[in-house]
Amino acid sequence: MIDRKPEGYKDLLVYQKAAELQRLTLELTNLFPRTKNMWSLKDQMDRSARSGTKNIIEGWQRNTTGEYFHFLGYAIGSLEELKDDAADICKGLYKELMGVEINGSKGGKGPVAPISPLDLESLRFYPLDSTLPPAVQLYLRCKEVLMLLNKLQKSLDVKMDKDMTKSPAKRVRKRLQQFDDENKKVLKMFEDAGLVRLENGSFVTKEEWEKTKGNNGGKG
Repeated sequence: MIDRKPEGYKDLLVYQKAAELQRLTLELTNLFPRTKNMWSLKDQMDRSARSGTKNIIEGWQRNTTGEYFHFLGYAIGSLEELKDDAADICKGLYKELMGVEINGSKGGKGPVAPISPLDLESLRFYPLDSTLPPAVQLYLRCKEVLMLLNKLQKSLDVKMDKDMTKSPAKRVRKRLQQFDDENKKVLKMFEDAGLVRLENGSFVTKEEWEKTKGNNGGKG
């Protein structure tokens, strides 16, 4: 049982950022053209933004760290959807939004214009450039909140390991994953050293391996 302040989530930076993200999403989507396609997109984006904040609250109110961890996962999933929708707008997938004047965060206006995926990925979310189009700013703010959510999830994962509160099955899966990761690192180290792993598990130099292939008539 976890003892938390009922509204302690309000002190979390990730919640504050997610709440601001929800507000900015509504500001943007309220300016969409009143067409069936655009209002369907508005509904989806509004619900994704709302889900981000509400799942942080729901997770905070839960009794165990594991439940908190899982609700943060739901928030991550929702905001990944929101980020992808914002990216679609930025890339010009919605022709109904092209050239539409949308209010910026400081009262200025900027028409929606396509931006390449490469240019979009090259932009930093901190410090955020307030002169960027609102849809681009929304995309970058999603990236920031997702970074904070993933960081919080990792800290909870460490806590569960320390407190031994994970189920045996989860502990085994994590250990197997760690073993697999360690094994890949070792294999990469041998490959970088110019060695080849044989079917019996032993390692030989590339020269020896080539000779073995030749003696086998070219068969590996």
